[in-house]
Amino acid sequence: MSALIVSEIPSMASVYTKAVKTLGRKPKNPQLPQTVLVYQGAKADPAKLTEFRKAVNAPMNTVLPSLYVHSLAFPLAMSLMLRNDFPLPLLGMIHLSNQVRVNQPLGEEEAFDIEVHSENLTAHAKGATCDLVIRIVVEGQDRMLLRSTFLAKGVKLPESQPVATEHPEFVAPVRTAQWKLDSGTGRRWAKVAGDYNPIHLSALSAKALGMPSAIAHGIYLAARALGGIEPSSGDYSWNIEFKTPVVLPATVDLAFERNSTGYVVNAWHARKGKPHFELELATTSH
Repeated sequence: MSALIVSEIPSMASVYTKAVKTLGRKPKNPQLPQTVLVYQGAKADPAKLTEFRKAVNAPMNTVLPSLYVHSLAFPLAMSLMLRNDFPLPLLGMIHLSNQVRVNQPLGEEEAFDIEVHSENLTAHAKGATCDLVIRIVVEGQDRMLLRSTFLAKGVKLPESQPVATEHPEFVAPVRTAQWKLDSGTGRRWAKVAGDYNPIHLSALSAKALGMPSAIAHGIYLAARALGGIEPSSGDYSWNIEFKTPVVLPATVDLAFERNSTGYVVNAWHARKGKPHFELELATTSH
């Protein structure tokens, strides 16, 4: 892969303004670009960090929540998808999962470098998936690796068959929390995180992209679930699998279950009993 140093991180609003041009992408033999975008010397914005913490009930401590770092860096990853050599349409991509490894949390005042690339273009029953990978580096040391997996519906990979996956029947555990999310949840989070994807903003804009109505941001759901359980020291990892969208407005039931290494968090539709996501957090040092 070749590295390309960039001088600024674009806003998500500017990324989505340009994303319309990617709608016509229908590659016959898609290949992901071999490019790494690098931004050096990133730092937290104190005001934005405070907004983030308040929005998801994260503690007011001296380290950065992993998903605040993700929100700061993700526009750079999205800008990779705007490039002419990226084969998939940005608008309408479905967020399937995140996998995050934190070797040591970042301090509020630390400067860090951001490196982003794409990999793992894979056939899926509904299209093709790929990973956007964000690497956070401080003075040559890897501090975080944040991986997001997205589905591009309808994209076919030649000579590639999707791997069949079986999902066990969901049985709701004992509820330990409940969230009431109103129809403005997506718009408020967009102001905090800068993610103005139309599928989250209103019923009208979401339906134009094939959704039943506006859906909650996956990152908001993950950040809120992590708000009270993410460690402030040591090394740890977490992953989340999104199963069905949270269509706004919504009532979400949750179960936070502690185990020997961390937590398992399940969230599901309060009335229908269908799962929304499962998050697992594990610490490797205490």
